Amino acid sequence: MELTQHLHRAENIKAIHDLHEAGVCHNVIAVFMTAEGITLDAQDVTSIVNTYDALGKEKAPSKKVKALIAAKKLGQHDESLPCPV
Repeated sequence: MELTQHLHRAENIKAIHDLHEAGVCHNVIAVFMTAEGITLDAQDVTSIVNTYDALGKEKAPSKKVKALIAAKKLGQHDESLPCPV
């Protein structure tokens, strides 16, 4: 996956959050995003808004993230990770 795809995703999530903060109904946000080619329903929008708010509360430990990526690349299981690869 390219960096530009990640940036587009982040921008779309930020746009959804901004629309929510402006008081736009989740059904309207879903219709708008669907019209732009991103198929969502109101429940998806609610999940994204709730997740977006939760993302800033804590930072994932970079050591564990790097270990997870390395284990995934090797196709091995690392017992020090909090979840299976």
